[in-house]
Amino acid sequence: MYPNYNTLMHDIIFKESFANEHNRRQLESLLENLLGYEKGYLKNKLKVSYENQITKANAFEKASRTDIIIDFDDMVVDLEAYTYLDEESVNKSTFYVMKISASRLILGREYEPLKVVQYNFVDKVRFEVGPKIVNTFHLVHKDYPKIKIAENMFQINYIRVDKVRELGYNENELIKWFRFIAAQSYEERRQIAEGDELFMDFNKWIDEYVNDDVTKEAMAKWNKEIEDNKNIKIARELGHEEGREQRNIEIAKSLLNSSLSIQEISEHTGLSIQEIENLQN
Repeated sequence: MYPNYNTLMHDIIFKESFANEHNRRQLESLLENLLGYEKGYLKNKLKVSYENQITKANAFEKASRTDIIIDFDDMVVDLEAYTYLDEESVNKSTFYVMKISASRLILGREYEPLKVVQYNFVDKVRFEVGPKIVNTFHLVHKDYPKIKIAENMFQINYIRVDKVRELGYNENELIKWFRFIAAQSYEERRQIAEGDELFMDFNKWIDEYVNDDVTKEAMAKWNKEIEDNKNIKIARELGHEEGREQRNIEIAKSLLNSSLSIQEISEHTGLSIQEIENLQN
């Protein structure tokens, strides 16, 4: 099944849309609402770092900047979207926060506090990150849980779009952003955006972007590479299983010449008693 490209919860569409300079005011608005700033506070303040993913040589090429990294004032914000959230995703997001912080340290200079805040929009949650729409975490010392390590410096937020989809109409602009991001089609976003020029312009840009011939060609290429990689992994796993079975057969043949019983050989190799008896013939 091909993924739905016309949704902001598609990792690449999320990043390409919010990182694009044309949509800077939309990014400013999202962050103003997430961080509780007054409207317009972030205008022309953001320094955005991001590598265009669809221009990579292939879907698995590594890049130094794969998330949207935003610098302003004494803060860095990391934006990410996960269609599926599992333990690996949680570990990955935590690693990024540490990597971002470490990358801002300059050798030879005195340590200067820098707040790093990460917002992960997540769907299909397969790891316990909390039942609320926004679930916030800080680092804690394992032996002294009441002491939050650098509480004002590291913050990881998981925004559950599966919970957002349970909400109805709401005039709150932050909730409106959550519903817009959680929307699963152009038409659903259009209904949420109706009457708001900022959202309507963003929705139009997203629709034009995902339907652009260059984007569609790049997405098709990426999808084929991902499918091919998946098939290669399956073939390797099957080969590994077949190879392991053959090794067990060879081991069983050798053990038939020992003093071990057929039951004991079965326990050692994982082969059934019938399979081992067949080797005797």
